[in-house]
Amino acid sequence: MVHNDSVIALGFKRCKSNAGVYYYHNKKTKALVIAIVYVDDVCFMGTKDSLLLNELKQKFMARWEYCDLGETTEFLGMHISCDCKNQKIFIDQCEYLEKVLARFNVATNPTHTPLPSEFSFKPNEKQCDPKFCQKYQQLVGSLIYLMIGLRPDIGFTVVKLAQQIANPSNNHYRVGLDLCKYLLATCRYWCHAIQQFRQYKWHFSQ
Repeated sequence: MVHNDSVIALGFKRCKSNAGVYYYHNKKTKALVIAIVYVDDVCFMGTKDSLLLNELKQKFMARWEYCDLGETTEFLGMHISCDCKNQKIFIDQCEYLEKVLARFNVATNPTHTPLPSEFSFKPNEKQCDPKFCQKYQQLVGSLIYLMIGLRPDIGFTVVKLAQQIANPSNNHYRVGLDLCKYLLATCRYWCHAIQQFRQYKWHFSQ
């Protein structure tokens, strides 16, 4: 696990709005390097052929015995690709989503809404089986990871499902599977960023 102090020791500063993001700004050359750190996964970003980027990566790898895997194409279950000519970045979670759908045996009957119409979440009046509760928690945990990654469209349903995580019912689990069917129908959703006026604007497409 990468510790905060060791990244700071290399000259990075921690982003105030996101504890896992660090930046290094050289005031003389104006060069900027950004590092994203999550447990033992690290992604460095900078301009192509940046001497500062390579220098910081070498120092980091010497300290932590990491290896450079080259250009980032996957990070934390997200697939990343770039169109440098048109200054576009594409990110998707399709591969991770496919694993979730396979794990919970969702392969048919796609739906086009994240929540069945007129469904109302009601607490389970009976005590659920511990094994069923664990299965439900695994489902909700997978959906939460998708939600906070690139799927804000499932946020309302996921939050409602999470509120029942201590004592779920069969109806709650079925709603979770229905949400998976919605994700099956929209499994090719991806996020892309387009640079306009020196700023990136994010869009969701299928």
